Amino acid sequence: MTTAQRKNWLGSIATFFGCLAVIAAVLPTWVLPLVAPPEPVDKVVVDTAQNIKDRLIAKAAGKEYKEPVRKTDWYQLLAVVAVTLGVGALVFSAISFVSHEPWRFAVAGAALGAGAILFQFSLMVAIALIGILFVAVILNALGVSL
Repeated sequence: MTTAQRKNWLGSIATFFGCLAVIAAVLPTWVLPLVAPPEPVDKVVVDTAQNIKDRLIAKAAGKEYKEPVRKTDWYQLLAVVAVTLGVGALVFSAISFVSHEPWRFAVAGAALGAGAILFQFSLMVAIALIGILFVAVILNALGVSL
């Protein structure tokens, strides 16, 4: 008596996408600064002020402002990849669950994908809160009451 072994392709793909999503979500936070360190804040501020000045001069002269060529932002690229793979893991997990594949694969893929997406959004919220706190401290130091 032979029993046909059922393939769990959709759940396996969901788990694989979920693992890749977690790697893409965690990589920019801890590994990328070691490989490609971000520019110092003072350089970014000076470059931004120079771009604003150039844009105002071009507008006053009636010329078209040519924006400088932007470098690849690996942080944003990996954030997009993490969310995209996380959504892919969630979709494959749902299809796996509906196809009556073993639920462990579907749950693992969904948990990994959702975890990667939540990790990305939690980083954005944390950065926004730190930015708001920073502005409040500066305004308080200048004597502006909120």
